[in-house]
Formats: sequence, C-alpha cells, structure tokens
Amino acid sequence: MIESNLSRLQWTFRIALMGVLGTLLLSSKVWMTERNFPVVPLFEGIPSMPSPLDYILYSVLMVLAIYQIIYLENRNTKFALIGMFVFLMLGDQMRWQPYNMHYLIMLIGLLFYPARTDDLIQIFRLMMVAFYIWSGVQQLNMVFIQSIFPWMAAPLAEKFPSVMEEYILGGGYVFPFLSLFAGIGLLFKPTRNIAAYLGIFIQFFLFYALSPMGNDWNAAILPYNITLGFFTYLLFVDAEFKTKTIFWSPLRFHQVVLVVYCIIPVLSFAGFYDRMQSFNAYSGKSYYGKIYVTEQLAERLPDGVKRYVFRPPMSKPFIETTYWSMDALKVSPYSEKRIYESLHSYICSFAEGDCPAELEIYTYEDVSGNQ
Repeated sequence: MIESNLSRLQWTFRIALMGVLGTLLLSSKVWMTERNFPVVPLFEGIPSMPSPLDYILYSVLMVLAIYQIIYLENRNTKFALIGMFVFLMLGDQMRWQPYNMHYLIMLIGLLFYPARTDDLIQIFRLMMVAFYIWSGVQQLNMVFIQSIFPWMAAPLAEKFPSVMEEYILGGGYVFPFLSLFAGIGLLFKPTRNIAAYLGIFIQFFLFYALSPMGNDWNAAILPYNITLGFFTYLLFVDAEFKTKTIFWSPLRFHQVVLVVYCIIPVLSFAGFYDRMQSFNAYSGKSYYGKIYVTEQLAERLPDGVKRYVFRPPMSKPFIETTYWSMDALKVSPYSEKRIYESLHSYICSFAEGDCPAELEIYTYEDVSGNQ
C-alpha cells in the first residue's frame, strides 16, 4: 500500500510518462510528416517538419520522456519535454487525441513538482473523477447502448454460454451508470475503494475490447487504458483526503484544469467545444466523414492515397476517412468537422479546375434517428 502523497504522485508521473512512450511507439506515423495522410496544423503557416527532422524530433521526445522517468525533478528536461510535446501537437491536429491531451496536462504539472505535491495529486484526482463522470454522461445515448457497447462486448460474450450472450451484449444499458458510479464514488471515503476497483474493471474491459484479444481496433489507445487503471489505483485506493480539496486550491493550475478539463466540455452539447475533448470517444457521438470522388480525380491522387478509394457497385467511389486514418496513421481521426473539411481540401488540391469531390459529414446519431 502506498501511503504518502509524494510516493503516489511520483508513481503517477512515471506511469504517465510510460503511457506517453507506449502511445508514441504505437502511433509513430502520426508524429511523422512523410506519410499517406495530410498534416493538419492548428494554424496555417505552421511549418511542416521535413524528413528526417520529423524523426529526429520524435526520437528526442522519446529520449526526454525516458530521462524524465528516471530523473523526475530535473527542471531543464521538464521544460524541454513539455515544449517539444506542445510544439509537435500544434503541428498536426491528428495528434490531439484525448489521451495525448490528458498526458500533456499531467506533464505541465511536472513544473510544480515537488513543491506543490499535495495540490498536484488533487488535480490528478479531479481529472480521473471528471473522466469517469463525463464518460458515463456521454455514453447515455442509444447509439452507444445498442451499437457501440455490443460491438465492444461481442468478443467477450462469445466466450460465455449462449444463454448469457444476450445479457452481456445488453450491458450497454448498465455500463454508463458504472462509469458514473465510479466517478462519483471516488469522491467519498465510504465508496472510494469500491469505486476505484470498479474504475479499474472498466479500464480492463475497454483494454480487452480494443486489443487484439477483442476487436483489434485502435491499438494506440491501449496504453491509455492501462495508465488510467494505474492512475485509479495509485490516486484513490486507501487514499485519505477531503472531497472539497479535489475541486479547489490556491494553485492557479488547479483552477485552470477545473475549468478546461471539467467544465468547458459541457459546451460540446451546443457545438461550441470539440467533441473529442469532451469524453466522447466510443460514445457513439463522434463525427465521421466520407469524401466522394470521381474516377478521374481518384486517378490523380498520390499512390499512397489511391489505395483508400472504395468503389462499391452502383455508387460513386469514396474515401472513408476513419479507415484512411486508422490504416495510414494507426490512430482514429480527430473527428471534428474542420478536420474533414481540411481532408476534403487536400483531396481537391489534386483536381483540375473545379473540384468534383463531395464531403459528407455524419454521426451515427443522425443515421439512427436519435438526433
């Protein structure tokens, strides 16, 4: 059992840095610029790092993360690590995966370690509480309940007698409430340990569902599921703290995290904030995009992109952007409308004259008639 806040925090930082390394290794293509998928910088004019400079920066980031695991208190490498991470994130919005944003916030916390240990550990607890509560809220929709969860649970259900399969696949009606209970239960001493182990179970289920043992989908997120399980254990099991201290402290960083990570996601319901930063991953609420092309345009595309053109019978050829991203980058697309519009513009850049490509942005809520 880990008793001191300092020990809990040290292990939490090291697990976070290991998570960064795991994600970097499993999604190396998204950190490169020479690839079969366009770079989508945050702002126009941000230079794209040519090869081999992109590989060098990627390697430096990995070395800095390894060094920081060993020497947590080294202030110079803290600034270098965070600066490099921010610079690379600005260079391509496809790197803005929720797990990378979570890691980035935690890495910024390194700047206040070890002087503000007690405040930092409460900030990281706040982030985990927000993760479970918001995840549960976002999963309370029929697309998740009737489509996403059964898809996740299917490989597990197959291992049980057929009489149980229906109950397992129908677990989508319960799963969002498990997340809600885990998040709320972590706040209170009588339920804290039960909620923590429930949270660990949730992460284990998600890991299994997405791993090669399950649906073998989006391997880059697997280190995140593992780290969240460890965070839940390290920060909450047998931990003694007052609930109110999770939500506020004199440290300005704490207040910023409360607003940005926990409150602002409510704006996503009105379309004023990114769904991807509002705990919508695998909730059934994400945006998807198809780009319909003509045969003439398809032939003008780079060879590395042509392979992603589907030609269904009795229909126009199209590029399914989720498959394109998952195959070319090994990460899911950053599923916001502006990203799909950028991908459409990229495809149009190969057209002669007026672009014949058509962009379709949709959600499965639209398809199911739930919105």
